[in-house]
Amino acid sequence: MSREFANDVEKDLYLRKVALGEIKAEMTGYPSIDKPWIKYYSEEAINSTLPEKTLYQYIYDNNKEYQNNNAINYFGKKITYGKMFENIEKAAKAFKAIGIKEGDIVTIMSMQTPETIYCIYALNRIGAVANMIYMTLSEKEIVETLKKTESKAMVVLSVALEKVNRIQTEIGVKNIIVVSPADSMKYLMRFEYNLKIKSSKLNNNYISYKEFIKKGNNESQIIDALYDKSRTAVIVYTSGSTGEPKGVMLSNYNLNAVAHQYKVSGMKYERGDTFFNMIPPFYGFGISIGMNLAFTLGLEEILWIMLDSEKVAEGFAKYRPNHFISGPAFLDGIMNYKKKKRYDMSNLVTFAGGGESISIEKENEVNDFLSGHGANIKYLTGYGMTELGATVCTGMNHIYKQGTVGVPLSAVEIKIVEVETKKELKFNEIGEICFEAPNTMLGYYKNDNATKEIIKVHQDGKRWLHTGDLGMIDEDGFVHFKGRIKRISLTRDKDGVVNRIFPDRVEQLFEECSKIKDCGTIVIPDEERVNILVSYITVKNINKSKEEVVNELMEYAKANLPEHSIPAKIMVIDKMPFTQNGKIDYVKLEKNAMDYYDRK
Repeated sequence: MSREFANDVEKDLYLRKVALGEIKAEMTGYPSIDKPWIKYYSEEAINSTLPEKTLYQYIYDNNKEYQNNNAINYFGKKITYGKMFENIEKAAKAFKAIGIKEGDIVTIMSMQTPETIYCIYALNRIGAVANMIYMTLSEKEIVETLKKTESKAMVVLSVALEKVNRIQTEIGVKNIIVVSPADSMKYLMRFEYNLKIKSSKLNNNYISYKEFIKKGNNESQIIDALYDKSRTAVIVYTSGSTGEPKGVMLSNYNLNAVAHQYKVSGMKYERGDTFFNMIPPFYGFGISIGMNLAFTLGLEEILWIMLDSEKVAEGFAKYRPNHFISGPAFLDGIMNYKKKKRYDMSNLVTFAGGGESISIEKENEVNDFLSGHGANIKYLTGYGMTELGATVCTGMNHIYKQGTVGVPLSAVEIKIVEVETKKELKFNEIGEICFEAPNTMLGYYKNDNATKEIIKVHQDGKRWLHTGDLGMIDEDGFVHFKGRIKRISLTRDKDGVVNRIFPDRVEQLFEECSKIKDCGTIVIPDEERVNILVSYITVKNINKSKEEVVNELMEYAKANLPEHSIPAKIMVIDKMPFTQNGKIDYVKLEKNAMDYYDRK
């Protein structure tokens, strides 16, 4: 029988007595106290000290004796750890040469190319901050972000140069460094790429990555910035539950804590294993797992920037990686790949997904697919948020329960609370998921109010992050995700990148227009994009056709929203359906949209 507490004060007193050894712990029924997931970890994992180093120092120390091992495989070009460290050194000198110093912010708008990785770690070496922004941001959002962060320089992938060109005078950044996807390709592939792609001519305000590196030739040896636990290492963006971009400040300690917990978790990996990295670095997951974790473990990163579902499947089949992590959106592409009969997955050690839960039926389908192609493993799911360094829970091949998102990492604490009262709940009771972890962000950049809304100090004196998600914990310590308190979904853009979409944000934008009376935006499934947004609007008395109104709204959306958040369809209706309590009837709108697309 579990122990009962009259209130939180009594519970806190009990915990203190247990900690002081005055009484022996007994099962209380509260996950945050009983911590049943701890039994899955070794004494080393439970008692190990988290690293107090910069990101660069941590990957260097873990690989300095293995510099001839491959760190990167970029379209068949292998780059050793020694060469990667050399290239990071060159980039650090170049940043120093253009005046970047400790504490400065440099905005990076790029995919996971080798040059992008060099820049992130180079900035880390000199104590500067890498501000990672989405490739799909609207021009207005790019300008606002650079001005808000007072960025001293910008690194941009050449495919986005046309967009940057149009706002160049508004950005106010002196140094714009242009990285091409071809920069690190083998000669013949680079030649073919440059023939196919019409590159924008660089004007005097831009500098190619090659010319940028030359600027550091006369710089003296780099002296690494001293480690500071409270200093921001990177800023990555999340829209939380509202859709408004917020800069998440992650420290060296945050990101290294994630890597270290995986390192000691008991997960199976060997130095030199291959890791298929298709996760862009502007995601917290891309920085934390796709980049820093892989290098911490001494893995060989297969960098893959072609995010079309079939291209991902093609790359997966070609390279046969040991470790593969993606979102559920790419599962069907791999399982339905036209050449899947050639798949030999016997060397696959990790096949995992995150970002969106899948049904038991889908999980069974994926597991059957794996076993049918020689992989003696399970499809693993995890849970995390950008604000938590990307991940706090994970399934493992030796710690697995179907239908769950795994167990908390070894240094992570979790509790479930009632949404309204914030009272802690017991095992198998559904409420809001909260975490206290070493990987909890420093806060939102220049947004203290939003930080206080999500991170709250409880009676135990700890900073608990309130996820806004519903879930429960069972007696075995496994976390069950039960949905979101607010409406959020995933979509895939034209380049294959998976992003969050927020119906509320679209509604708020459209309702700012004087011609709009009501707006209801819903999400419906789409075969190509996973999910799409459809907006229904009613208009005030205006002398314009429905077509003119829709066209104007679509242009307004394109100017103010990232590409992935623009509704696929805007429908003008005569009357908005409402429920009995006066709220928009989204069920009716969803049915209407599904009927419309079924008729097409």
